[in-house]
Amino acid sequence: MIELKQTRSSVAFASSIRLDNNNNNNNNNNNRSFSTSSSHANTKDEQKKEEEERIRRSQKNGKRGNERVKEEEGEEGEHISSSSADDDDDDDENDSNEKNDVIMAEKDQLIVELNERHLRTLADMENLRARTQRQSEDAKKFAVQGFAKDLLDVADNMDRACQTVTEDIINEALSDAKKLETLLRSFKEGVELTQKQLNNAFKKNGLVKFDPVDEAFDANEHMALFNVPVQGTKKEAGSVAVVTKVGYRLHGRVIRAAECGVYK
Repeated sequence: MIELKQTRSSVAFASSIRLDNNNNNNNNNNNRSFSTSSSHANTKDEQKKEEEERIRRSQKNGKRGNERVKEEEGEEGEHISSSSADDDDDDDENDSNEKNDVIMAEKDQLIVELNERHLRTLADMENLRARTQRQSEDAKKFAVQGFAKDLLDVADNMDRACQTVTEDIINEALSDAKKLETLLRSFKEGVELTQKQLNNAFKKNGLVKFDPVDEAFDANEHMALFNVPVQGTKKEAGSVAVVTKVGYRLHGRVIRAAECGVYK
């Protein structure tokens, strides 16, 4: 009876142990299933996070790609604009060079024309100088041409006067006093007419004779050769007493002073 009780108790203990083991196994299985489910949940979360991370990365990469594309497009636009600007600069430079060439050609032509004008001007000035010098020399040479022409008539009358008084006429007149007187009077009249004609020629050319007798002595117009005592005369001291050679003025300028004696 006691053994039966012990057997029953051992069986109950064993069964309890088995139950405990089963419970433990169930617990372990539950734990495993829970851990498995939790691990599956964690895996899903991680996958989701990885998927989100991949999406964010792809978006970032997309943005970066867009930025790179934009940068490349901007660089390409800048390159195009710079190339177009360079082309415009080249065109402007070519236009400027063409304009400069045209301007230089015009200036070269102007220089040639100015040089020709300068040479012509120099030639004209040289011709003018030579002509002026020649005219000046001619003026000096022929300045008295008019005056000389007026004196030709005077010279002709002097020749006629000399021809009227020959040795034969003089010898013939010596034997006849009346004929001599007639000859001398005719000669005197001819000389007076010649002198009058000479004075007219002088006056015509601005040459005037002056005789300063009884005028006050002027050193600018008179040349005193000697003194004449004033005692016994009614003349004033310092006046011209006698003229030995008359003076002449040419257009108001004294060209020969009158030679005279002065009262003192």
